[in-house]
Amino acid sequence: MAGSGRIDILILRDASGVGRYRLPVWLLRLLVLAPVAFLLLLGAAVAVAYHLHQDNKALTDQAAAVRQEIDAAGEGLLRLENLERTLRSKDLTELETLLGSYNPDNPGWWKPRAEDRKEPAPAAAAESARERPDLSRVLARVDANQAGVDNLKIKFDNRRLSLGFDLSNVTPQTGLVGKVEVALLGNDGTLWPLKAEKDELSFQIQRFKQIAAILPLPAKIDPRDIYGLRLVIVDPAGKPVFAQVYPVQKD
Repeated sequence: MAGSGRIDILILRDASGVGRYRLPVWLLRLLVLAPVAFLLLLGAAVAVAYHLHQDNKALTDQAAAVRQEIDAAGEGLLRLENLERTLRSKDLTELETLLGSYNPDNPGWWKPRAEDRKEPAPAAAAESARERPDLSRVLARVDANQAGVDNLKIKFDNRRLSLGFDLSNVTPQTGLVGKVEVALLGNDGTLWPLKAEKDELSFQIQRFKQIAAILPLPAKIDPRDIYGLRLVIVDPAGKPVFAQVYPVQKD
C-alpha cells in the first residue's frame, strides 16, 4: 500500500510480465460493503412486503365478512318486505308459503302442534269437580238422648283452635264411651276434619266430663272463611249419638 492512500495490486502471469494496479482505499471499501448493504436492503424490502401482504389479507378477510353481513341483512330486509307485502295483501296461502320458506326442512314449523293446542283444564274446573259434602247431612242435628254438650267455647290463636265444652251422660245408669270428632265447615260448604295433638277427644264417663283440646288448623284454611264448627260424638262402633254445627263468631 502506498503512502498516498492507494492499494497496489500485482498480478503475475506465466510467460508474461507483471501487471500492476493501483486502487483507492475508499473504492475497495465500497466494493466490500456494497454487497452487504444490498443484502440488508433486500431483507428490509422482504420484511416490508410480508407485512403489507398480511395487512392486505386481513383487510380482504374483513371486507369479505362485511360483505356477507351486508348480504344477510339485505336478504332479511327482502324477507321483511315480502312479509309486509303479504300481510297487506291478506293472502293466507302466500303467507303460509312465506313462513315455511324460513325453515325449508320443516315448512310447518310455525303451526302449533296438536298437543300444544290442547287447553289445560282450568283450576276452577278441577276445583268444582271436587266432591262437595252433602250440606243437608252435615247441618243435620243428631241427638240419640245419650250425650249432652254445654258451655262450648271456641278460640282461634296462632293457627290453632282451642276447644272446650262440658260433656254429660244423659243416661247415667250406663256408662258413655266413645270419642269426639271435630271439623270446620267453610262458607263454601268445604269440610276440614281436625285432629288433636294428643288423645284428648276420647272419653269414658259415667256422668260428666270437661273436654279441652288444642287442634292445629290446616295450612290452607283462613279463619275468615269458616262458617262453623261441626261437633260429632260417636260410640265405639262409630255411630253418631250426637252431632251439631255451631256457627263461629267472627271478630
